[in-house]
Amino acid sequence: MGEKRYLFKFFHSMDMERVLKGLPWTFNNHLLILSKLKRGEGPLKIPLVYVPFWEQIYDVPIGLFSESLAMLLGNFIGVFLEYDGSNLGKENRNYIRVRVQIDVRKPLRRNK
Repeated sequence: MGEKRYLFKFFHSMDMERVLKGLPWTFNNHLLILSKLKRGEGPLKIPLVYVPFWEQIYDVPIGLFSESLAMLLGNFIGVFLEYDGSNLGKENRNYIRVRVQIDVRKPLRRNK
C-alpha cells in the first residue's frame, strides 16, 4: 500500500476483534497502529495517530478508588476508554488501571 501501511484481512470478525482488543501491538520494537476500516473508506485517508494503552496510576489511596476518579485521571492522560476494577481491594495494589487513547504525536504528560 505504500507509506509504510499494510492491509490485514481477517476471515472471521472474532479474530479482528481479538487483535483490536489486544492493542497496542509492536513488531521489531516498533509500535503498530491499527484501525478498523469502514465500508467504502480509503485506507490511506485514515490518520494513524491514536493508540489505546493500559496505564497504571500509582499511589492512589484505596479509599479513593472509583470509576469516576479513573475517568478524571484517564482524561488527564489522554481520552478515557475503560476502567479495570479487578484489583480493587487486593493487598499491595495501590494503583488504578485505566485504558486511554493517546495521540502518539504528542509527548506523554508527566506530573512530577
